This record gives sequence, C-alpha cells and structure tokens, in this order.
Amino acid sequence: MARRPIEPRIDPHREEPAARPGVEVDVFREALSRWASTVTVVAVRDGDTIHATTVTSFFPVSADPPLVAVALGPGAQVVPWMDPGATFGVSFLADGQRGLAARFADSFPVGPSPFPREGPPVVEGSVVGLVCTVREVHSTEGGARVVVGRVEGAQVEDGSPLLYRARSYGRMAPQE
Repeated sequence: MARRPIEPRIDPHREEPAARPGVEVDVFREALSRWASTVTVVAVRDGDTIHATTVTSFFPVSADPPLVAVALGPGAQVVPWMDPGATFGVSFLADGQRGLAARFADSFPVGPSPFPREGPPVVEGSVVGLVCTVREVHSTEGGARVVVGRVEGAQVEDGSPLLYRARSYGRMAPQE
C-alpha cells in the first residue's frame, strides 16, 4: 500500500485568530498621555435634560465645509443621542473649569448645570462653544464611536483653554 503524504486538516474557510499586532496597550496609553489636548465637553439636549461627557479626543476635520470629529467610548453618556441629524455642543473648557472636566468624566455627573436653560448645550464660560449636527457615526474595532459633525455655529471667548497632558490638567504658558 502506497503511503499518502500527511495533509493538514485545516478548513480553508475557517478564519485563524488574528495575532494582536502593534504596541502593548499599557505602552500605547502611556505614550498618548504625553499628547497635550484641549479638554472638551460634548453635550446633547434631550428635552429638559442635558447629557454630557468630557472628551479629549476631539479634532478638526475640515474648514470648508466646517467639520469636526469626537471619539466617544462605548459608555459615554451622549452615545445614545449621537445619530445622524442630531444636534450636539462641543465646549472647550477654560482653565478655571477643571471641576467640570472631572464631573463630566464621571459616569453619573452630579452638580449644578453649567449649561443654559434653553438653546445649544454649550458650557457657560467656556473659551469656545461649537454647535454641530451629526453627519456620520463610525464604530471602531475597539468599541469606540467616532462622530463627525458639521459646525453650524461657533462662539469664541477670551481666556486660556484647559489642557490635559500626562494624566493631569494644565494650562498654556502666556504668550510673550
């Protein structure tokens, strides 16, 4: 009897588990902690209730048309209201608003509302307030959502923005 070569018994249609390429999660987090970013609060109005979350993953996408994007973790307070066509506010917090940054980073923020009773959900006293309409929502492999919004309105105030770097709040050095 002739011997037959041994063939692997692998289903050619079965997907192999992918190796996790890239840097270790802890190393990546540590590296990103060195990136200074403006602390923002993203908020949505649901009737008389405002849902808000602190976000440091905010970035401009385009000046013409005016588009911005925010990355939201799956548990962010505002995620259920971020559907295309929805309105949301982005507030660049001022240096003196560290307490608000900490409050809205919490899953259940408690305290007096820093938002106006009516109108766009923009934090009073913030250095920038943007009013946006959700254009697109993209889910990521890690469970986050990237929301692209068209800026419909903007207000700019004097003051230093609150920054976050190396796991602590800071401010910009005064310009000379």
